[in-house]
Amino acid sequence: MAWGSTSDLAGRWIIDSGAISLMMSRKEWFINYSSFKTSIPIGLGNNSIIKAVRLGSVRILITVDGKSRLFELWDIYYVLDMGTNNLLSVTYIVQKEYTVNFRERLCKISKARSIIGITKNKKGLWVLDRDSAISDPQVAYVAKASLNVWYK
Repeated sequence: MAWGSTSDLAGRWIIDSGAISLMMSRKEWFINYSSFKTSIPIGLGNNSIIKAVRLGSVRILITVDGKSRLFELWDIYYVLDMGTNNLLSVTYIVQKEYTVNFRERLCKISKARSIIGITKNKKGLWVLDRDSAISDPQVAYVAKASLNVWYK
């Protein structure tokens, strides 16, 4: 496991190059959402299946060089069994015409030569800081799968 506990990730987004969708379980973060008629199965690294039950949008606050910008993310799967492990898909970011550059210890997200977000590699994960999410970062949930499983 890359992090000591999943509560270390409360209020944070993991930038995931393997995920094809944005996923989270923090219902209170959604500014709107709609329910699926049939839940969407999502396969995990340990071959188990969890289900997305809704699709919605969230606003996140990203601070770069002391300047904060508000972004809205759409098409986020609401997955009850995700715990605090919010996944920000590189595939999603690139499809929205952003550029993601990974270096040894740094990841930059940009659009039209303007840096939108910067994060450092922390214990094997690319994690946006706590102030990146609009919600109460003190609230922590227990994940039903280990972080290692989510990362796979």
